[in-house]
Amino acid sequence: MFSDDARFVGDHQLLVGDRIIEADCFVLAAGARPIVPEIDGLDANSFHTSDTIMRIDRLPEHLIIIGGGFISAEMGHVFSAFGSKVTVVTRGNALLTDTDTEISQRFTRLFADVADLRLGRTAARVAEGGSGIEVVLDDGSIVSGDSLLIATGRQPNGAQLDVGRTGVDLDASGYVVTDDTLATTAERIWALGDIRNPRQLKHLANREAKIVGHNLLHPDEPRRIDQRAVPTVVFSAPEVAWVGATQQDLDENGTDYRVQTRDYSATAYGWAMEDESGFAKVLVDPQTETLLGAHVIGLEASMLIQPLVQAMQFRMPIDRVATEVIYPQSALTEVVEQVLLG
Repeated sequence: MFSDDARFVGDHQLLVGDRIIEADCFVLAAGARPIVPEIDGLDANSFHTSDTIMRIDRLPEHLIIIGGGFISAEMGHVFSAFGSKVTVVTRGNALLTDTDTEISQRFTRLFADVADLRLGRTAARVAEGGSGIEVVLDDGSIVSGDSLLIATGRQPNGAQLDVGRTGVDLDASGYVVTDDTLATTAERIWALGDIRNPRQLKHLANREAKIVGHNLLHPDEPRRIDQRAVPTVVFSAPEVAWVGATQQDLDENGTDYRVQTRDYSATAYGWAMEDESGFAKVLVDPQTETLLGAHVIGLEASMLIQPLVQAMQFRMPIDRVATEVIYPQSALTEVVEQVLLG
């Protein structure tokens, strides 16, 4: 076990501290690190990232979050639920803008009930303030709090490892290039996790680890990663989950599709909860009747997406998923049944 910084210095040669380690095989699993934007005064003030925010020993009274993506949505929910005041500053006009536009808009509207949202704004300067820290926005307004979280994304560590010195290629975004066996462009070097995959999902990294483990031991019988139907979940309030394409993806690509949505409130479970915000949405190929994408926002979205993931993975026509599967009454999975029947 070594804890020093490491970088490649030659073919299959890794410098760790002042020691060079040579090996026949390497697995690159060095993950990603937070992106820290250049903001005037930020370096002179203490702030947290996704690496540190869950290790603090005191609950902030007022947490300021810069960024409007997954980390912001999840950590904003966590600290708001614990009783902290939360302010989110994001340059976008909505939160979770990488999701389907309908989902992003609904989530933003609901999240505004638990956090102070400063949409379409950027941080111009960070300074010490009476409450601990002040963030001056580009419109001149000031947000004062006692803790600051920078949640503007994460970048892969391939370049930091200098993997090019051992023959490993990086793509234009800095991710390690692999084939579907997770082998890199260098002989006997594999990669898994956030260092190679921009989705940066733990469950995907777990699958990759199993594939790499097998392929190390059985190079003549390699297993391959299949990423056609990888679910993504944002564990916030409400939960958001999806798989496949968004509606804006299909529009931009000129792909033909049919779309259907179903509110939670249209089901017995949703009606009993008096849920007025949750819904499911599916995008379907009109030729093959298979899913191009599926999106859910609301209670247990992470559970409801699973039958849609399976339908997409196995290319099942949606009429079969809707009519040949028996759905328990009155479970919330009725939302899935109804949106597919629609």
